[in-house]
Amino acid sequence: MTFENAQEAAIRSAIIIAIGALLVVLARWVLGRVVGRLTRAPRAKVEKTGRFTVTLGSVPVDHARIRRLKTLHQLLASTLTVVVSIIVFSVVLSEFGVDIAPLIASAGVVGVALAFGAQSVVSDLLAGLFMLVENQCNVGDRVELGALGSTLAAGTVEEVGLRVTTIRDDDGRLWYVRNGQILRVANESQGWSLAVVDIALHPDTDLNEARDLVEDLVRTALTEPALAGLVLTDREPTVRVSDISATSAVLQVRANAQPGENQRVASVLRRRLYGEFTSRGIKLA
Repeated sequence: MTFENAQEAAIRSAIIIAIGALLVVLARWVLGRVVGRLTRAPRAKVEKTGRFTVTLGSVPVDHARIRRLKTLHQLLASTLTVVVSIIVFSVVLSEFGVDIAPLIASAGVVGVALAFGAQSVVSDLLAGLFMLVENQCNVGDRVELGALGSTLAAGTVEEVGLRVTTIRDDDGRLWYVRNGQILRVANESQGWSLAVVDIALHPDTDLNEARDLVEDLVRTALTEPALAGLVLTDREPTVRVSDISATSAVLQVRANAQPGENQRVASVLRRRLYGEFTSRGIKLA
């Protein structure tokens, strides 16, 4: 390559690098604007009747949603920068007369070797990406993560990353679960939860009378201020006989509660039921 050709190649390469840098900056700016608008946009709510509701004005901040959008923003921005940099580097080499075909072939061989060694990492990243996009769990949700025939971890989500999800269990231990190992997610904090209370009565107890008493007490308790904001008023609680044996007859109370509030509702109902049964002299098993 002559000196004049080298000068022309250097000028063209500088222009290509400048265009690539400008493209990266512009694309990252547009991506940031889009993510920012999505972060500030009000969330739509679809009711059971099919009505589509959007709340305008001042709305509570959804920190989990913001965290998920920021993670996706970082992933897309990094991927975009790497792709554009590789393309610019290849074009610049070709401007200087470098045959990039052998480099591409070598990179392909190296990529295959790395792919075999990093299959688990790629699996974790892809699984984490889909978990974020599909909103399977957010920070603060109470979940149970499982694999084939086993439970990996159960507790409160502290962080949802692309490779690892962090869970704090009831004993205070912090679990780091690789996303590629998660085959199922049981989320107690989405939609609604179910408060279940089992009452084991003495076999001599009149079930009809006890059932009527429990129904009245549960309906009254669910309207009290302590539970007013924790239960779903559009769904009636149910009381049914769940088990009968020689030693007990079990009544089961099932009440729909707000996401993650089922344990609090069940605890309040147990206290109310125990106090009422004790005052009326109804025997428990």
